[in-house]
Amino acid sequence: MAVVMDRPRILPDGRRSAHLLSTDPGMEAALELIAVAVSLGCSPYCCQYPGQAKEHFDLIGDLRIQAALRHPAIVIVSRREVALILRSKKMLLGG
Repeated sequence: MAVVMDRPRILPDGRRSAHLLSTDPGMEAALELIAVAVSLGCSPYCCQYPGQAKEHFDLIGDLRIQAALRHPAIVIVSRREVALILRSKKMLLGG
């Protein structure tokens, strides 16, 4: 189980954005994801699609992105790898 972040991208308004998600489904993975997100200053209520395969947090802005890039529990992956993780989680959840 790991918490991963896709490579940051630039939004049309100039802000940087990335997605933070767990590699595994389930409550234990969700709790780890929330703990890491909270350590970056995210509210647990900002989790998108909780309990679903695509459960994630949006990380917006340079300060939050820089904190995530330095966080020892976060692995940086490509968008392709995120797609593979989401597909795997969806299959494990039976969707």
